Amino acid sequence: MLDKIISELKTRKDLAGWTVRHIQSRGAQVYLVPTGIEAEREVSDEKYRIDVLRSTKTADGSPAMGSGPATVQPGGDIKAAIDEASLIAGLVSNPPYSMPGPAALPYVALVDRLIKEDAAKVCVDTMKQIKQNAEFDDVRLTSAESFAETETVHLVNNRGIDFEQEGTRIEVEFVLQSHKGDTNSEMIGVTTRRRSSDLDMTSEISSRAQYTRDLLEPSTPPNWEGPVILRKGALANFLCGDELAASVVSTLAAGASKYAKVSPWEIGKSVFRGEVKGDPLNLWANRKVPFGNLSDLFDAGGIPAQRVEIIRNNELVTFSCSQKYADYLNIPTTGDFGNTEVAAGQTKAQELLAEPYVEVVMFSWFHPDPISGDFASEIRLGYFVENGKVKPFKGGQLIGNVVDGLANVRWSEETGFYGSYLGPHTARFNNFKVAAT
Repeated sequence: MLDKIISELKTRKDLAGWTVRHIQSRGAQVYLVPTGIEAEREVSDEKYRIDVLRSTKTADGSPAMGSGPATVQPGGDIKAAIDEASLIAGLVSNPPYSMPGPAALPYVALVDRLIKEDAAKVCVDTMKQIKQNAEFDDVRLTSAESFAETETVHLVNNRGIDFEQEGTRIEVEFVLQSHKGDTNSEMIGVTTRRRSSDLDMTSEISSRAQYTRDLLEPSTPPNWEGPVILRKGALANFLCGDELAASVVSTLAAGASKYAKVSPWEIGKSVFRGEVKGDPLNLWANRKVPFGNLSDLFDAGGIPAQRVEIIRNNELVTFSCSQKYADYLNIPTTGDFGNTEVAAGQTKAQELLAEPYVEVVMFSWFHPDPISGDFASEIRLGYFVENGKVKPFKGGQLIGNVVDGLANVRWSEETGFYGSYLGPHTARFNNFKVAAT
């Protein structure tokens, strides 16, 4: 069917360019309840994503370019899908831009052989591992599920790109509960990786079990202004955002944001609006991280994966750009932002834990303003550490600004990999606020 779509696209005189992606996935899902595995099922999906360009005009008659998408399922009406995409493109009047052409693809490790060969077995083995590690007297596993898949993408465009890539993914979710008297607590753990060996369920369940215990009798949140520690998953969440919201850094470093004049950042100038009191910031947009959640060989536009230096010693080196915005800004094309990589600090993590401090282990949802960087995010679980005593608390808000925080932070020399983040595993932000609410 891909050949039929390409043949139809080549006949269309109304199109200035096109890209089509054939996306196939196959995998397995396994569900676990306390008594054992409840269900297993195979899953698969297939679709064709078409994106077209069409020459249009602005209101004053100047040349312009429109773009439009469409998705067609196997056996679907190809002509109708292309007509739909062309119709949408005809209603758009952006400044003209080009399509990317062929280029060499890098090697990036994306495939877990175990998932590719037998996704169901990987899911079952993961569920067994969860059950074995969740045998506590005071915390019980109520449910868990695992989903693993292999996805293949074949991308062709009118400029001669003909790329194919394969990648794997496994997602695990589990629920732990505990009670003491009439008080109950619950903790949900969700982890996504490309490779099953990167899950580390032993450590994940152990830490989540302790969080579940600590939520049984949390203290009231403190009113605090001073050092705030973020580690591992919480730090990755702070720096990278999540599947629902992009990070502040990736938004401000996007060519689209610069072209729209919403990013104040300038190439060759500091990304900070004031004095830098912490460690220098060195950051990359990296789609070449082995088994990174946001790694690839090429992105949806056909741009090969790169490790792009975004910030060097606090100064912006370049913006992350698709072909469209690279043309508009007259800078190199980088493709999607991908994973966030931060250079290691020069301080041991243990030295960053000088008391007193607050550690935020988990947010209810971290949702800063993507342009200003301001946030006031509810704390799902935190610890106030003073005079050798660790007091867990729930509630209150962490208040601050992402960009200002990055100008006053110390990074650990120890690093880790957390799906879409590669860098220091501990950060001490020197001046955030916690407000009891």
